[in-house]
Amino acid sequence: MEEHEPIRLSSDLAQKVVDTIAPTINRHVNIMNFHGTIIASSDQTRIGSHHESSLEAIRDNRIVDVDRADVEAGTQPGVNAPLMLNEQLCGVVGVTGAPHEVRPLANLIALTVQLLLAQEREHGRSNRRETEARDLLSALLAGITDTELIARRLAAHRLRAPWCLELWIPHEPQPDLRQQHAIDGQRTSWVYLSGGYWRLRTSFASSAAASVAPRDKYLGSSHAANAAQLLSEAEVLRVLSRHPRLVPGRDSRVMWSPEVAVAIARTPERNLDSMAELAASVNAEQARTLLVIASANSMLEAAEFLHIHRNTLVQRIDRVSQLTGIDIRHSAQFLRLQHSIYASIALGRLHIF
Repeated sequence: MEEHEPIRLSSDLAQKVVDTIAPTINRHVNIMNFHGTIIASSDQTRIGSHHESSLEAIRDNRIVDVDRADVEAGTQPGVNAPLMLNEQLCGVVGVTGAPHEVRPLANLIALTVQLLLAQEREHGRSNRRETEARDLLSALLAGITDTELIARRLAAHRLRAPWCLELWIPHEPQPDLRQQHAIDGQRTSWVYLSGGYWRLRTSFASSAAASVAPRDKYLGSSHAANAAQLLSEAEVLRVLSRHPRLVPGRDSRVMWSPEVAVAIARTPERNLDSMAELAASVNAEQARTLLVIASANSMLEAAEFLHIHRNTLVQRIDRVSQLTGIDIRHSAQFLRLQHSIYASIALGRLHIF
């Protein structure tokens, strides 16, 4: 039996439907796409976040009640009902509230949303491309999509390998990013998901790095030659995006270690406190000095980057050794201290990047 790809919902159209129906029922309403990403909501702060319970409604094609709020899973008490368009499951509509109160409305609300979507579904090319980009990026960041489906989505965009995934977290709002449309065969449009802007481009298309402001956070993945590698690169950036303090700004990239940052980002938060204890007595200047040393080819290079005399650098190292008991000449000890510094950064106790 041939597998049909889900109909892609336009976020603009979905938001129009939410804005129409939410005031009528006096409840918060969310619409999630096929990958469980909230693409429209009466609570604007939830747009772009992942909604775990909607995946259950999609998987089982049934109404799912949520009795308790789960901040980590991105859910609130309510009811989630599958959305059907042209007899295809395309997403989920969620209504917040006590399930016993809103469940009687669930089928009616889902039917109303389906009718509105069917009547007002947009066919403009640019809107379709933005929706396709969101769907592709949602699939990559959800980490649950098989490589064959990713390959088909890439082919639909006519994006040929190798690819690079970009994450941009502006220090100030950047409405201009949304206006940078896709270029056929080169890149998707920017899509806002999980607290940052995401874009997929081919290796020959220009990077956004040159446009990044000094205080903006930006990461570009390594070039991926196939869909499996692209999913792997997406998983790394997705993990880091959950800890934006660990993502470097343009001017701090030189002292940033992707390996250590990813390791800390994958560490359960309950373990970060104990990891950060070793660096508890280290201030921001000392921490920055240590990270520069770790990335430099020599002590002289580190001193030049920090614009200090080599003797001053040695004095700082000696002081850190007195405070922590760590001799950075021993690589294992030094690496442990680096992990502690990154844990402190992740917890917001040190501000380096």
